[in-house]
Amino acid sequence: MTYATLCTTAVATLLSALVLAACGGPGSAGGSTVASIVPERVVPAPEKLIAAAEPQPNGIMWALAGDSSVGLFEFDSASGKMVGSVPVSSAARSVAESAAGVLGLALGTRRGGALKLLDGRTAKVIRTVALPAPARQVVLGSDGTTFYVLTAWPASASVTIVNSRNGKRLGIVPVPANTVSMAPDIQRTSLYVLQSNGLVDAIGVSSGQITARFKVGDAGRSIALSPDGSTLYVLKGTRLVSNVAVVDVLTESVRRVLPAPSDCRELLVSATGSQLYEVVGTSGYGNIQVFAA
Repeated sequence: MTYATLCTTAVATLLSALVLAACGGPGSAGGSTVASIVPERVVPAPEKLIAAAEPQPNGIMWALAGDSSVGLFEFDSASGKMVGSVPVSSAARSVAESAAGVLGLALGTRRGGALKLLDGRTAKVIRTVALPAPARQVVLGSDGTTFYVLTAWPASASVTIVNSRNGKRLGIVPVPANTVSMAPDIQRTSLYVLQSNGLVDAIGVSSGQITARFKVGDAGRSIALSPDGSTLYVLKGTRLVSNVAVVDVLTESVRRVLPAPSDCRELLVSATGSQLYEVVGTSGYGNIQVFAA
């Protein structure tokens, strides 16, 4: 496994191809054209990028990369300079970091799932939390201490809520079986879940009931919520043609559409809410494309 760096020519080519890779018009959910929108910068990241955690206040970012051999990489989100790396299980699917520096590493195999809690300073395992199904995604709640882990079998899915300090499971929320991504609201009373058919549900954490539903387009892939809770970013489309719907939470309407490069895997929002990170990974390279949010 190597740490990929993009030469000037490759970056220029990628930026030129960005518009071609994105939907050229407003998309099925409406919104403004994406043709004139380009990222503020493209940050080199490990090749074969799988997933990443939000950058910390100091700019450091953790990412998972690899295939048969997976590594957990620590790098600078501004320059792409690698700080360090450690090998992890090939079952690793997603990573998040708490405000106290605890890493949540979501694992999923054909037989089951787990959330490993690691010390962000040493990457040593603190404890392992059993999950009810293979893990697909882990995200951090607005309190900075609670992990939300999406798990799924072929016919069912749920979100397990875990305290990052002690590994205690705080609850399990059932979600639609075809859920591909989720984000807790800032009050931590609801979950926004994205289905593969492009439907977005708001589900009560305590009741497990759907309180709202709307569609942003076909082929949903990743969802992220702004820190103030006002905006949802929804990655939709295929690995060849995709875009990001910027959704007003109050009106459930698409305000505009951002481009998404081919092989975009997930979305992250900066702690200030001013930047949207598109996590891109292929067998040949990885990068983080940063857009003004």
